[in-house]
Amino acid sequence: MAVARISRINTTPVKSLRLHHPEFVELGPDGALEDRRFLFVDDGRRLYNGKRDTSLVRTTASWDLGSRILSMTVPSGEAIEAVPVRSRAEVVEVYGRQVRGHAVAGPWADAISDLIGRSLTLVERDDGAWATDSRPATLISRSSVGLIDGDGRRFRMLFELDGLEALGEEAWNGRRVRVGEATLLVGVPTPRCAVPSASPDTGCRDRDVLRELLERRGPVDGESCLGVYAEVLEPGMVRVGDEVEVL
Repeated sequence: MAVARISRINTTPVKSLRLHHPEFVELGPDGALEDRRFLFVDDGRRLYNGKRDTSLVRTTASWDLGSRILSMTVPSGEAIEAVPVRSRAEVVEVYGRQVRGHAVAGPWADAISDLIGRSLTLVERDDGAWATDSRPATLISRSSVGLIDGDGRRFRMLFELDGLEALGEEAWNGRRVRVGEATLLVGVPTPRCAVPSASPDTGCRDRDVLRELLERRGPVDGESCLGVYAEVLEPGMVRVGDEVEVL
């Protein structure tokens, strides 16, 4: 029997910017430590993310928790680096949840605002919340991605898996799985938005992934879905190559 393993990890310190692929992450109840620590809001205090503007993926960010230095590199190659200074409290609605945080002073929001042509504010979320998706962790098998001959980065899931048949992760719904040192409770399939239809490198729409999913696998409760949600029952380190074991 094939063994499922972690093949790639996808994180970013700033929601909707280009993904990083670390060799390991520390999982807590709120997901991967420091994943999506920052997010943008517009003048109406609405979340400004990839659903609204896929071009955000052209910018790369890095975050060092120890020094609290946040760096961003915009498409021109200009690097912007400083220590965020927290100011007024903010509450941002993220997938129906109220995520508390603080606006941060610094050069990043101005740079991204100039890039996209609208005023944005950068918010640092507080601890005890997550800004990834509806649930703190997500999984997708590369075989599932293969149903549309796609790149797993398009779906921006936390963990990509090898060793499963296509849609095999959906059979884990309601079951506990051991992933490295952590234990997850797998949930329902993840509804997809328009983001996977854009290139993860350029942010330009280059295919219709929602239509492709409907054609290849059909709807799930009337929606295009791929991958699954998960809760973190027991925290721990997860590394690329770790086995994923159904308990």
